Amino acid sequence: MQTKNEDIQTDNKWMRRGGTFALFIYLLTLFYTTLFIYNYYPYGKSVNLVLFDSIKLMWESGSYWLIIKNIIGNVLLFMPLGFLVPLVHRKCRSVIVITLIGLLISTSIELLQYLAAQRIFDIDDILLNGFGAVVGYGVYKICFFFYKKLKRK
Repeated sequence: MQTKNEDIQTDNKWMRRGGTFALFIYLLTLFYTTLFIYNYYPYGKSVNLVLFDSIKLMWESGSYWLIIKNIIGNVLLFMPLGFLVPLVHRKCRSVIVITLIGLLISTSIELLQYLAAQRIFDIDDILLNGFGAVVGYGVYKICFFFYKKLKRK
C-alpha cells in the first residue's frame, strides 16, 4: 500500500507528463496559429512601437469583433503558457519568470510575423500576450492552492 506522500509524488509525475504533452501541443498550435494562418492586413508589413497605440485604435473603432479578436484574443492566447510552464517546470514558478517567458515568446512570434510572414510587429500584442501569461499563472496558482487543500484531506 502506498503512503500519502507516494500518492502525491505519483500524481505530480503524471501531471508533469501530461503538462509536458499539453505544453508541446499548445506551442505547436500557438506557432501555427500566429505564423501560418492567413490574416488579411490592409497595412501589410509594418511596425508599431508606440505602446497602447493599436489598442487605442481598436478601442476607438467601436468594432466589438475587432476588440474581442485582438485585445481579448491576445490575452487568451497566452494564458495556457502561464498555466502549463509552472506545471511542468518547478524553477518557473514565479510571476517574474512567467512574465519574461511570455514576453520572450511573444516577441519572437512578433519578429517572425514581421520578417517571415510579412505582417505587423506590434508592441501592444507583446504587452497583451505577456499579460495573458500572467493571468494564466494566476489561474495556475489558484488551481494549485485548491489541489493542495484537497490532497491534505
